[in-house]
Amino acid sequence: MDIKAWRDESGQFQLEMGPVIFSLPEEAIEGIRQVIDQRLHHSSELDEAGGRRKIKAYRVLASKMANVDDRIVQKFSAQVSPEQLVTIVRLAEDDALYEKVLRNLSKQNRRQFEEDYQAMDKISEHHACLHMEQVITLIRRAAEEQKALNQQ
Repeated sequence: MDIKAWRDESGQFQLEMGPVIFSLPEEAIEGIRQVIDQRLHHSSELDEAGGRRKIKAYRVLASKMANVDDRIVQKFSAQVSPEQLVTIVRLAEDDALYEKVLRNLSKQNRRQFEEDYQAMDKISEHHACLHMEQVITLIRRAAEEQKALNQQ
């Protein structure tokens, strides 16, 4: 649904939503502006706490990837984007995953990964969460494959 807002000739604010037009007093417009400003520029403490919990959980997952078999890391690395791979490696607690990824890439891909890793030295929490949400199913699959290997 399209939403349009404007001020008519008399200075009254008009808000059009589909076939309906509302005339809004100045106080309502100020209230809407405050709500929009709050949502866009001031994240709530709950949002920040939720983000911190997600990052903490993703760090644990990324660190556990360092214990996965090399063959699984090779397969996993081929299935994710460079940004996603760098994000996972940066989230890991130590350099073990970084070393494992380098060890399991071809020379050309290793060079490219190192360049990407250097270029993406600052990843926002928001982008880290987005990348991890996209690859969580692949991480689960890698964990299942590792579990199957351990049972053999």
